[in-house]
Amino acid sequence: MRDLVFTGLVERLLFTAIVLGILMAALGGWRYFDLANQLSSNQAARIHEEGGEVAIESKSQAHGLMASDLERRRLVADQRNMMMVGGAGLALIGLGWFLGDILRGRRRKAATAAADTRSGLNADAPS
Repeated sequence: MRDLVFTGLVERLLFTAIVLGILMAALGGWRYFDLANQLSSNQAARIHEEGGEVAIESKSQAHGLMASDLERRRLVADQRNMMMVGGAGLALIGLGWFLGDILRGRRRKAATAAADTRSGLNADAPS
């Protein structure tokens, strides 16, 4: 009886891990592409991609480019973090699935052994 309760609890935990992994992967992917969209509209990111230099004409333009570059750096850091969140979600899905397969295999072996034991006992009984 205790094994059934423990197995049921483990199955629920593994299912929760898989669902959590799916949510993390989806959130990481969606946020990664959202940040990529924001980067495409960032002035400093466009300048950085082109590898060009900018001739600064005024102090206000310099401050604007500095602010834009700080924003670009924050977006790139957030994008890397979301890549890690998505990867952790995929790893959680794989781990939950793998452990679930192991648990199902053990349950099948136990059921087969129990059925063999019962059929062996019935074969010894007089008819």
